[in-house]
Amino acid sequence: MLGEAEFKNIFGKKLGFLRKQRGMTQSELGYQLNYSDKAVSKWERGESIPDVYTIYKIAELFGVGISDMLSASEEINLKSAKPKGELKPSRYFVPVIIAVSIFFIASVIFLVLKNIPAVSGYAHFPFLYAVPVAAITLTVFSSLWWRMVFRCIFVSLIIWSSALALYFTMGMENLVYIFVPCAVLQIACIIAYLFAWFVVKKK
Repeated sequence: MLGEAEFKNIFGKKLGFLRKQRGMTQSELGYQLNYSDKAVSKWERGESIPDVYTIYKIAELFGVGISDMLSASEEINLKSAKPKGELKPSRYFVPVIIAVSIFFIASVIFLVLKNIPAVSGYAHFPFLYAVPVAAITLTVFSSLWWRMVFRCIFVSLIIWSSALALYFTMGMENLVYIFVPCAVLQIACIIAYLFAWFVVKKK
């Protein structure tokens, strides 16, 4: 029967092999999994092993079966593994296409409103709200696929673009009523990001 120490050692060798085959550093892999490079180093040295869900994410990232990662054999079925350096285009193209589509729809609405005299003065409003809507979409995708820093950036964009949209829509005269709440939310966003980053570094 395979002992715990031996199993950790075998898992670490497979992880190191897959990481190097993709041309990734331990730091880059850690970012993908929301762990520190120190945690990845411990896994590869056989000192510890990640939880089952993280192992599932590793198998998905490298395009191998989870059974390969959990087996007692050091061999891995590489038929389905991604070639070195290959990225998932959908993780970048899909969010961008959706964001562009949002602005395309806003452009269509703009043209329609511009040709209606009664509401032509409000024709620019679709663009005001297209920014926060696009930012929300990008925040969702960044939570699924991208690094934490992108989440902080897109949440910040949501905060300020939503505030400016409301400012122009409501015709507010004093920017203080917009700036102060947004500044508080921005600080909260940065603190949340730093806390999450600190937790990941401690893993």
